[in-house]
Amino acid sequence: MAGMRKKRKVPGWTLPVLLLAWLPAWGQSRELEVHGFVSQGYLDSSEHDFWAPTRGGTFEFSEIGLNLSKKFRDDLRVGIQFFARDLGDLGNHEVEIDWALGEYRPRDEFGIRIGKIKQPHGLYNQERDVDLLRSQIFLPQSVYPEGTRELVLAFQGLSIFGTLAGVLEYEFYTGSRDLDEENPGLTTTLLVLNQFRPYLNPSMTNDSLYGGALRWETPLEGMRLGVSWHEQDISASVVQLNGIPQNFDLEGLSQIVLSMEYETGSWMVNGEWTENFVADDSLPGEPAGWYVGGSYRINNRFEVNANHNEFYGFKDDKDGSAFEPLGLPGYLVFQKDTSLGVRVDFNDSWLLKVQYNQVEGLGLISAYDLLNRDNTGEPDWHYVGVKATYHF
Repeated sequence: MAGMRKKRKVPGWTLPVLLLAWLPAWGQSRELEVHGFVSQGYLDSSEHDFWAPTRGGTFEFSEIGLNLSKKFRDDLRVGIQFFARDLGDLGNHEVEIDWALGEYRPRDEFGIRIGKIKQPHGLYNQERDVDLLRSQIFLPQSVYPEGTRELVLAFQGLSIFGTLAGVLEYEFYTGSRDLDEENPGLTTTLLVLNQFRPYLNPSMTNDSLYGGALRWETPLEGMRLGVSWHEQDISASVVQLNGIPQNFDLEGLSQIVLSMEYETGSWMVNGEWTENFVADDSLPGEPAGWYVGGSYRINNRFEVNANHNEFYGFKDDKDGSAFEPLGLPGYLVFQKDTSLGVRVDFNDSWLLKVQYNQVEGLGLISAYDLLNRDNTGEPDWHYVGVKATYHF
């Protein structure tokens, strides 16, 4: 299948699990902060696969992480997190460095980080790989899509950050990032750029990146507002099946996210809106999306959550009518998703999540896979997930 090389499954559990069992005591003896987590999930969907062979059910859904940090002084620390995941063809348990940095913060108002840094995209991107910190199994896909997470996850470079007047956090950064053009999500991006035509020899590089984020703890207790923005240049190329090369230069590709979170008592409500912009006509359209949702903590063990989010691959063509002349259904480029879920904290180390999603459209899953199946006539579908996590 052009542009989609199946990665070999790599058994990845034995060594990481042994490390999780041994490293806490080893780290304590060396004054290291050591934390980690391991999770296993199950996904089942109806008409379409959710990044894995989920029709009929699959256990190809797991994560493992280990982070170590050491504070040399009150103003100087270093840290690293190793992370591996499996979601169908995404990850395949290949261990990667999620983040690795040195941080110098002489005062609250100013600090500097260098290394591989999690990007401050929206309110939750920097913590998206820590299952403990959220109520849902998956963050809202309109702002935090699983398939193209590499485009906003982390970067190599430096950032300056701080907190002003105790209520306004800021971070500004610059650098670049590694991109894997064989990642199924980025393969889908290349497919859209190539107007849904098969291709060979894909290539994708991130030439530059810069951006910033502000987060404000408002006078209303529990209310947090945020804005984040970045701009990057991406170069990509493919070879058509007739041997003709095709180049794509996405210069000035930028994205903004506006965020809101409000916590009061046992309730939390949140929402975010995002929109992409390009400096020229290098994209066939500009994506946009939003979500609203929230959670309610019943007691120390049980929490329920709900969410509705919408994504449009082309914000000026929300129903995808421009693709009809190509013989493609419009719902390949949008997705509307409503979810209900429950989280159970058995104790300080174990938790379980269950989530149901009712979906219209296919804009956030692998369009490349869908075009090679006979079920693209089904715009309405659903999936259910179960996920157990141990953390320390």
